Amino acid sequence: MKAKDSLAGRIGKRIKEIRSQLGLTLKQLSEASELTPGTLSKIENGLVKPSITTLEMLANILKVDAGYFFIEEDAKRYFISRQGNRKVSYSERGSKENITYEVESLTEGMENPLMETVIVTVLSRKNEDIDEIVHGGQELLYIIEGELELTLGEKKFILKKGDSAYLNSDIPHKAISLSKKSARVLNVLLVPGSRTKIFEAMD
Repeated sequence: MKAKDSLAGRIGKRIKEIRSQLGLTLKQLSEASELTPGTLSKIENGLVKPSITTLEMLANILKVDAGYFFIEEDAKRYFISRQGNRKVSYSERGSKENITYEVESLTEGMENPLMETVIVTVLSRKNEDIDEIVHGGQELLYIIEGELELTLGEKKFILKKGDSAYLNSDIPHKAISLSKKSARVLNVLLVPGSRTKIFEAMD
């Protein structure tokens, strides 16, 4: 049986691909799933077709939807984001429940994105209108236009067009716009070992 021509091969390839992306060894996945390394190796090489129960367990560990294992070779392997066709949401993250951020997703439609990438328009202009946030992972902010004040813990930084900040996201952080025109920021977030939904949680 040629693994690449079989459903079992397709499933195995997807499992191995995600495991590698997450930096997990067969032994580590074995310990998390209670499947032996030998069994996992056979699954990844398309020699064994796992049960639905096993796939659901592996999907939960690898932080993907079980359906991802069945995707055809070229389906959802890449995603082109077109200006004007992106999902836009709004965050009301503040004690006064004001709309604080406009969030434009650049990864909506990509299967199993490891990074969450958005363009954030910072609408808040007063520190008291917005609460700090703390979450896992790391993130990169790059100022596309405008000027903002970035609060990191007890420190504040003024960032202008072309400036950037890279931070561990467990530092309490928030940003307000200082320019006449609302600041726009490219924000890339990565939480190792999980699918990122931080910006959705902010809605």
